[in-house]
Amino acid sequence: MIKAVMFDMGGTLEDLYSDEKNNKATAYALYDILQKHGIEVPYEAEPLWEIVGAGIQAYKKDSERTLMELKPEQIWCDWGFKDIPVDKAKLAEISEEIAHMWETTFYDRKLREHAAEMLKGLKEDLGLHVAVVSNTGSLFQVFSTLEKYGVRQYFDEITLSSIVGYRKPHPYIFRIAYEQAHLDPSECAFVGDTLSRDVVGPRRAGFGRIFKINSFLTKQKDIGKFDVAPDYQITDIYDVYTILKQELAQEKQ
Repeated sequence: MIKAVMFDMGGTLEDLYSDEKNNKATAYALYDILQKHGIEVPYEAEPLWEIVGAGIQAYKKDSERTLMELKPEQIWCDWGFKDIPVDKAKLAEISEEIAHMWETTFYDRKLREHAAEMLKGLKEDLGLHVAVVSNTGSLFQVFSTLEKYGVRQYFDEITLSSIVGYRKPHPYIFRIAYEQAHLDPSECAFVGDTLSRDVVGPRRAGFGRIFKINSFLTKQKDIGKFDVAPDYQITDIYDVYTILKQELAQEKQ
C-alpha cells in the first residue's frame, strides 16, 4: 500500500521555462548582487556572466557525472568564478544569495496548474506522507518558493541535493527520503518529469509507484535510451491524486 508521495520540484510541481531573456536577466542580477556587497570584478555584467555561466554549466555537467552536489560556496567560488580575480572569502559569504537568484532568475517558475488541489487531496483526504526530493544548488530556495506558492503546509519532509550532497538518480537521496518517512521504499510513490533522474532513481531504489509528467526540461535531460518506464505517464498533475485514491479504495475492498 502506498503511504507516501514524493515529488521532484522544477518541472514537476512547477512549470518552468528559460530562454535568452532569462540568461541576460541572470547576468545583470548577478552583477547587482556583487555591487551591493562591494565585490569588485574586472568585467561588466554580460561578459562576466559569459565566463561565470560557462563555469556553472561545467559544474552541472560534472555533477551529473558524479551525482554529487556541492555547497553553494564551492559551486560559485570553485567553478563559476574559478578563473576570475575576485575576493573569494566575500564571494563565499553571499554564494547562497547568488544560488537562490540563479534558481529563480535563470528559470521562470510557477506552480503547475492543479498542483495545490492535488497536494491538498493527498494530504487532507488520503492522509499520505508528502515530500519533495529535488536536485538544487541552493540551500533554501525550494522552501521559500513553496511558501510563496502557498503549499508549504502540505509537505512533511523536503530532501534537497544541496543539503544531503547526493543528486538524483543516486540511490542515497531517495533512501534518505524514505528513511525520514519511516517507510519501506515499496510504500512510496515518486512523481517527476525525467526518465534519467525521476524514473531511473526511484525504480532502482524500489519505490512502489512512479509517475512521470513532461516538462520544458524533459527533452534536455532525457538524452539517449533508458531501460525503465514509469507506472503512469500523466498529463495533469491532479491525476496523481485521482489514481492513488482509486488504488487505495480498491485495496480496502
